[in-house]
Amino acid sequence: MIISLTGFMGCGKSSTGRELASRLGARLVDLDAEIVEREGRPIPEIFADGGEEAFRAVELAALRAVLDEADARGGDTVLALGGGALTRPEARALVFARTRCVWLRTRLETIRERLGAADASRPLFRDADALFAARTPVYAQAPFAVDTDGRTPGGVAEEILEILR
Repeated sequence: MIISLTGFMGCGKSSTGRELASRLGARLVDLDAEIVEREGRPIPEIFADGGEEAFRAVELAALRAVLDEADARGGDTVLALGGGALTRPEARALVFARTRCVWLRTRLETIRERLGAADASRPLFRDADALFAARTPVYAQAPFAVDTDGRTPGGVAEEILEILR
């Protein structure tokens, strides 16, 4: 089984993913880390060189490769998606068809507390209000949702396991 975690930056995809993978004895794949490894450069540099559209193309290719590798390996995989991964219809179709996708629903106020008012390492964070409003309906298409406000990654992981059982 492949479980994917989606949600806005700072919602806890990576930390919850680690907890979930540990509880399942599963492999954890962080899609952003995979992109950095495959491209040999940081995400802000990919954005700077080609803009968001170029990054999304790289992200979609990495997503396909990760899903194919997970299927070939067998066993359980937890996939922490990038915050904008599901904004492309092709990526949504892949994720919804091939994984059990869970939206880590988090209020923007909580995200700001977690990340600070501005995080220069995240190229799109300066437009957080508009981005959050635009992406929320995309995340809401996920078949499962778990609220993360005021909760630990372990508590969120436990609820995900209960939902998916």
